[in-house]
Amino acid sequence: MSKVYAIHEAKTQLSKLVKKAEEGQVVYLGAYGKPTAILIKLPETPEVIFGVLSHKKMLNAYKNEDLIGPDPDIAQDFETSINRPLI
Repeated sequence: MSKVYAIHEAKTQLSKLVKKAEEGQVVYLGAYGKPTAILIKLPETPEVIFGVLSHKKMLNAYKNEDLIGPDPDIAQDFETSINRPLI
């Protein structure tokens, strides 16, 4: 085990200790020479992709020409429902 850095000393030299951790060294932090925490480099993790279609880059699910103008079936249903009594 390497040197145990006191909390006060670790606070004043944090950037130096982080560089040591980035280089692969394990940095021990603690009080009165007894380690209570360690500072280590995080392992590289691959990007996690969720979903069946996540590999496809879809900005819009529909083409612009599909979205222009009302749908005649929906418009007819709407007009029918307006003329129908509520009760």
